[in-house]
Amino acid sequence: MNLAGFSRNEWDLFRALALRDIRKRYTETLLGASWGLLVPLVMLAIYTIIFSEIFKAKWGGLEVAAKTDYAVILFVGLIIYGIFAESVARAPSLIVSQPNLVTKVVFPLRLLPMVAVSTSLYSALVSLVPLLVFLAFSSFGLHLEALLAPLLLIPTIAFVLGFTFLFASLGVFLRDVDQFAALFARVMQYLTPVLYPSEIFPEPIRSVMRASPLAVQVEQLRDLIVFGKLPDWSDFGVSAVISFLVFLAGYWWFQRTRRAFADVI
Repeated sequence: MNLAGFSRNEWDLFRALALRDIRKRYTETLLGASWGLLVPLVMLAIYTIIFSEIFKAKWGGLEVAAKTDYAVILFVGLIIYGIFAESVARAPSLIVSQPNLVTKVVFPLRLLPMVAVSTSLYSALVSLVPLLVFLAFSSFGLHLEALLAPLLLIPTIAFVLGFTFLFASLGVFLRDVDQFAALFARVMQYLTPVLYPSEIFPEPIRSVMRASPLAVQVEQLRDLIVFGKLPDWSDFGVSAVISFLVFLAGYWWFQRTRRAFADVI
């Protein structure tokens, strides 16, 4: 399994494909890049109203009085989880939707899952704009510790890439895997403290949630960005190791099965 064997031509091709995918997603629509802001803001407004007004929810032991504060807490989780959900949802169709590329022996198919994740990261980057505005008007403010966020995000990217490679391959052989991928993403949403803190659950359920690297990383990134709290590095290390193992397993499976793609498609 060659992880580092990307030639300069492949990196150039990757950048070109990523830019094309981003342009196709945003510039060919009526509202363009505004969709990247509109969708998360609408969902954020809905969740904030439901949880802060209707259910009168608290965030762990924290009394959240201002709707802006509650929105910031939710928004960080939604942005990070969105990278995972968007990539996994696209993964099953990445290969089957490009039959002309599959039949080209010289085309590096491993770039397609990477492009999909890159587009999801771009969407997250766009969402940072309203997040910074919300933070500026919240009682939390901006923290210098948030500069460590890209470091903490690396294991999340590895975790997402692993499942994207896996579902991209399975989508070739099992055409209904897109349904399973959507279900898997929804289950992961409930196992991840996106809309609620893990502290509200009893210890057995919290243990199950902590087994998910995504849950640990969402919680630690939220603590870092919103509260300026540095992560527990031992928990971060464990989640990072599991995330990179998921990446290696997904990448290995993709490379192992890609020779059969042309025969099936």
